[in-house]
Amino acid sequence: MLSESFKINAALTETAIAFDPQMKVGGYDNKIWKTPEGIELFPDHAVLKFYAPDAKTVNVRRFYSEGPLTPMNKNEKGIWTAEIPAEKGGYSGLFFEVDGVYALNPMAPITWSQSHPINYIDFPGSDDFYLLKDVPHGTVSRDIFYSNVCGCYKGCEVYTPPGYQNAKNGNYKDLPVLYLQHGFGENEMGWTHLGKVNFIMDNLIAEGKAEPCIIVMNNGMTQKLESNGHRHWDAMLLEPMLINDCIPFIDSHYRTATDKWHRAMAGLSMGSMQTSITTLSHPELFGYVGIFSGFLKKLAGLGDNQNDHLKTLDDKEKLFEHFKVFFRCMGDKDEFFGQFTSDSELLREKGLQTGEWAAHIEKVYDGYHDWNVWRPCVRDFLTMIFK
Repeated sequence: MLSESFKINAALTETAIAFDPQMKVGGYDNKIWKTPEGIELFPDHAVLKFYAPDAKTVNVRRFYSEGPLTPMNKNEKGIWTAEIPAEKGGYSGLFFEVDGVYALNPMAPITWSQSHPINYIDFPGSDDFYLLKDVPHGTVSRDIFYSNVCGCYKGCEVYTPPGYQNAKNGNYKDLPVLYLQHGFGENEMGWTHLGKVNFIMDNLIAEGKAEPCIIVMNNGMTQKLESNGHRHWDAMLLEPMLINDCIPFIDSHYRTATDKWHRAMAGLSMGSMQTSITTLSHPELFGYVGIFSGFLKKLAGLGDNQNDHLKTLDDKEKLFEHFKVFFRCMGDKDEFFGQFTSDSELLREKGLQTGEWAAHIEKVYDGYHDWNVWRPCVRDFLTMIFK
């Protein structure tokens, strides 16, 4: 029998994504396709396809696992199809059900969300700020470091701006660093794979709208290795892991500036809660804060009910000195919009509303609790920091 520690070794459990479009499955001559592509994309709609010749029913849900259901129709070749509208464009999750059982479509784009692989679709939107363009491109790499807090190795994604890999480039010494967190059920690859933050940053730098910086993305679904070989998830471990393990690692392996005015943190949803906890608990380490679709207080069920980090908000004079940007934003149709307004009221009661606290910026976007909002969130935040 394999030991538990062997089973969970990252060399065996890591997952991969691809840069090029997925090819159809067929013969070597690329003419006789056995399995069709999972999504045929058009400007105003898409045709979804699922090869399941022996299935009795195939349906697809959009946006989330219990979202609106669209029945699929079967042809004589065993291919099930359905058409969905582009609507406003942008990202949405796809959840296929074969005979009532959730099934991943191997021929449709795959990403990581809700703590497991899912299919998704991404229509071109009305804005192209996140698309791959003919500009100089940065590099996204994976670093591995040991976390004493978690008792195991961790992997983080690191974006460095165009030209950084050339050590002779004198312009890229002592770069600022943004620590950027994903949401619940996602991982460190979300911000590049779905958020397109690397392309967003490439485009902003080319346009002269953002200061070149390093972007570090950790897995906020923080797991700790126990003595029995099992792991347990604790979102509250992100703060000590970041402070004690990741930041020292990044500063020792990259050409970074290490003062607070060259260090920022931002996150979406659960990652925004982790950002609030970390930055307000350590205002001496961060000068810029981004809270996307998110929360000042701890979410129910994540950690204890103590919100000691909010005590920092009681010292206005010190707070004004500590942060140059405190950016809070959310989509107007977000299911957590009530929490956003509640946090706004809390800040108003403390005299920290926009206009009184120079660093405090609020913005409401058109959209829901998804990447169609978080992409413009990070775009706008990147134009504000390290100025």
